[in-house]
Amino acid sequence: MEPMDCDVANLGALLRSQGRLNEALAIYQEWLERFSSSKALSLNAVNCAIEANTLKQAQVWLQQALEINKEDVTLQHAQTRLLQAQGHDKQALFQLRSLCKNNPDNLDIWLGLGHVQHRLGELQEALYSFQKAYQINPNEPRASANEITIDQELGRYKEAHQIHSKLPQEVQTSSLVRGAYAYLLMGEQRMVEAAKEFTQLCELHPEQPLHWLNRCACFRALKHGMKALSVAKKGVSLHPTHDALRHALSQCLAEIGKTNQAIQLLQPELTLKVEISQQQMFNLQFLGEGYELIPSEQLQTMARSWEKKISKTGVGPLWSDRISEPIQGRALRIGYLSPDLCNHPVGRFLLPILENHDRAAVEMIGLSCGPHLDDVQEKLKSHCQQWVDLQHTTDLEAARIISDLQMDVLVELGGYTSASRLGVLCHHPAPVQLSYLGYFAPTYLHCIDGWIGDEILFGGLTTTQRQAHRLVELNNGYMAYQDKDLPEPRRGSSAYFRFGCFNHARKLSTTAVQLFCKVMKAVPKAELVLKSISFVEEAEQLRVQNMFIKAGLGAERLVLLPWVKGRINHLHCYGEIDVALDPMPYGGATTTCEAIGMGVPVITMAGKGMVGRLSASILKHSGCESWIARDTHDYVEIARLLSNEGIRQESKRLKLRQKVFSSDLCNGKRLSNELERVYRETRAISAKARSK
Repeated sequence: MEPMDCDVANLGALLRSQGRLNEALAIYQEWLERFSSSKALSLNAVNCAIEANTLKQAQVWLQQALEINKEDVTLQHAQTRLLQAQGHDKQALFQLRSLCKNNPDNLDIWLGLGHVQHRLGELQEALYSFQKAYQINPNEPRASANEITIDQELGRYKEAHQIHSKLPQEVQTSSLVRGAYAYLLMGEQRMVEAAKEFTQLCELHPEQPLHWLNRCACFRALKHGMKALSVAKKGVSLHPTHDALRHALSQCLAEIGKTNQAIQLLQPELTLKVEISQQQMFNLQFLGEGYELIPSEQLQTMARSWEKKISKTGVGPLWSDRISEPIQGRALRIGYLSPDLCNHPVGRFLLPILENHDRAAVEMIGLSCGPHLDDVQEKLKSHCQQWVDLQHTTDLEAARIISDLQMDVLVELGGYTSASRLGVLCHHPAPVQLSYLGYFAPTYLHCIDGWIGDEILFGGLTTTQRQAHRLVELNNGYMAYQDKDLPEPRRGSSAYFRFGCFNHARKLSTTAVQLFCKVMKAVPKAELVLKSISFVEEAEQLRVQNMFIKAGLGAERLVLLPWVKGRINHLHCYGEIDVALDPMPYGGATTTCEAIGMGVPVITMAGKGMVGRLSASILKHSGCESWIARDTHDYVEIARLLSNEGIRQESKRLKLRQKVFSSDLCNGKRLSNELERVYRETRAISAKARSK
């Protein structure tokens, strides 16, 4: 009726707190014409416009306010937030340092400085800024919450807990500090506790998008895909403009096989007209290649644009910033970089390589950037001359550490998988950098000098994939499977012949489901057994069951095995099936090795790209190439012929295991020799090129 500027500001703030940004912007647009001199209203309007990503409008409002209040510190601080939103972090950093110098007791400016330092990867500097803010006001939750968060990211878990324990109760129970503490639990891999905390925070403060994002991440880590999907959907409905939540929803959809819906959510990034984060780019690469959803040409453009941006943050190739030691007469220094140097497929497949390397020819350096510590990591460590933990370093810091180790060849084992550190390679810490083992496609990055595979894996590449890197072919297969702890193969008690698939349920694409149903139609008395780590949820089991029922398979012929604890118990489950069916387009690798190691034949089709030929390579080099189908008809026919042999008893299983164990697939020394050949050749080529 007779509003003052504070009434308008309060209404705008209420709308913003509910995520109704467009309504708030309309309010500000209308009333700023009347209250153009109101600093508080202008400040609120600018913050809202930044939050809504309407940066041009934010610039206009901020400029108008500064013309009236040129020396106002709060408006100058708002200008640094706008600079960050525009991607000018370093310019914002410069201005914030100046503001802190002139306003040393201003808590908000120290917090702002800490945030931009955090964004730029300057974690120690950010920690100092947040500590300064804490000194100004020890009861300010933002300062304590940010201190805990930075300590977590630096791996200073003990220090983070100490900060938390000393806080007054009213500060501890604030939403910001509770969120930081839950984030600390995530860093310590205490996902059940973290999920419980974030669930409560979402109920109390649904207006905070990060609570929804982290809650979703906890459920995904716990393999509760359906819960994660539900959380991501709710989060996006409340915060439709939050890009990270949208990407989380996309990941959840892909995890349950809804890849087309997943990619539709990512259309803004696919236009290449918006700047994307590293996590978003990794997500697009993984989905695009794994499920043939994005053309290789587009993925290449995206990857190289990201690489160019990362490279600009460095100082050029770091390996050249030293005097190289001649390679003649000494062992080559080989670094293996991965977040999965533990009880993970990458760690288990790397183990026979390290065990069989010639220590006189190769000095092995483990470069771990993952959080998991277990018995497999201890075995990997025991075979390395050096072991370096890079988990809590920035990419540039890690690159400098690797460069100082003066490696000859750096082997990156993660690609675009979770927690991978491809950004490290963009700074060229080694003269030769190779991609191997942990990723099923090219990275498309210029900093990768070679992509290791074999003739089968490279046989289905597109032209763009083939030209992305120099292809490095290993003779007789690109991996080694040496599992010394396999239990004796046994057949279960079922009287029915059973096909099965133990791959993660996300690989059960529409194509795979239809193919499996064709097999079941050709063998009408057989059963189909499915097992997935995601079956910890009954909702996920029901979802998969409905997929097959809709595709025409009767529920009575479908058996879903529940999740079992422990790897040996998992391997015993192969006794429940007689023949394994490899899905497509994203086939298996670990599951294929496990199946034939447990005496169970695997049927696959040599598909497109490396992702569609992993099982084909394994079967070829284990002497089981007769199970590689040429097409769908051939796939079904192989299944029918194997079913005619009847239930696979222990003697046949043992015979297959013995055949596999005597093959190239299980010859770790063969693979290590091949890799050493590749390392020597690529290093020599690099040295020769430099001498010119």
